[in-house]
Amino acid sequence: MNKVLVLSLICLISIRGFEIDFQLLLQTGSESNDAVQAVYDLLNDLKTSNIEAQGVADEKNISDEEIGQARIAALSKVNELNQKAWASAKARREQIGVEYREATDYIAWATQRLADIDRRSIELQELRCFSNGLFVRAIKQHNDALGVIRILKNDLSGYLTGQPSSLVEVNVQNVSDKLKQYSQLFNQDAMTKFAQLAAEQASGNAELHALGQDEGSSSDRQPGHNIGQLVYNALSDLEDQLKGSLANLEANEIAAYYQLADWLADTESEVAHLNDEIQRKTQLQDKLVVQEQAALAVQAKANSVLKDSQNAINAATASLQELRDLYETELNRRNEENAIIDEVIHIFKQQVLEMANQTSYGKK
Repeated sequence: MNKVLVLSLICLISIRGFEIDFQLLLQTGSESNDAVQAVYDLLNDLKTSNIEAQGVADEKNISDEEIGQARIAALSKVNELNQKAWASAKARREQIGVEYREATDYIAWATQRLADIDRRSIELQELRCFSNGLFVRAIKQHNDALGVIRILKNDLSGYLTGQPSSLVEVNVQNVSDKLKQYSQLFNQDAMTKFAQLAAEQASGNAELHALGQDEGSSSDRQPGHNIGQLVYNALSDLEDQLKGSLANLEANEIAAYYQLADWLADTESEVAHLNDEIQRKTQLQDKLVVQEQAALAVQAKANSVLKDSQNAINAATASLQELRDLYETELNRRNEENAIIDEVIHIFKQQVLEMANQTSYGKK
């Protein structure tokens, strides 16, 4: 009901208007009662109409609320699924990025590892060449020393057995001098023994006394051995030492070659594996680039769908709020109108009573 209509109604039943109408109504008897009743009915009908309209509005408000909440709930479920789809797409894209970086890091590491293996291989080859040179040099020195020892032993053997020999007498110092150039091959004890023999020979005792007969003689001398025999025995000891040293050199050289061969075999297998892995990781990167583009497209689509579903929730929420606001506006309007109608009815009753009392008093 329009507020203007209510206000107009109030104006129509102002005090001055009541004075005219009610005097006529009161003069016409029962017809006046009908007119008064008609006014009451009109006012009550207006209020009843508002109450009934409000009842319909209340039912519609309940229905709108239920429908709106159900729609928001359904859209929220859809939005939740869209959120999960977006999160899954985002996680997949990030995982592709992680796999790509891991492949890149591995390729860099493997490439550096191959470079280190190449560098180490060159170093070992150069070291092996250098070591081989030292080995050949040591072999030559050992063989030269053994040759000198054999010559000396041959001369001493002839001298000791009385066979033709280049030696007129044994000179320990001369023997020691011939061996000095190979002294680095002998242990210190061997060279010390020659020095002791040379000192004894120089003192003139070595040829005169059987070993072990002098108080200050060495404990390793056997009775009946003269200086020539002692030198021969010392040379035999040196020869055995050199042969043992030579055998050790050869064994060590062979072991070194075996170690290098084992290392080369191991690195050859590793190099083949690293090259295969680099190729595989490179191919994987190519695939990941394509997959990342696809993942980005999927994530963008999921993000768009997520925004649409959120916008749908927002629109449904706003629409429901508009219905709520409209309901509250209409409710307040009807309450105001009903309050005005109640006030008009109250004023109308007062006017009717006042006019009735005035008419009754005038008749008296």
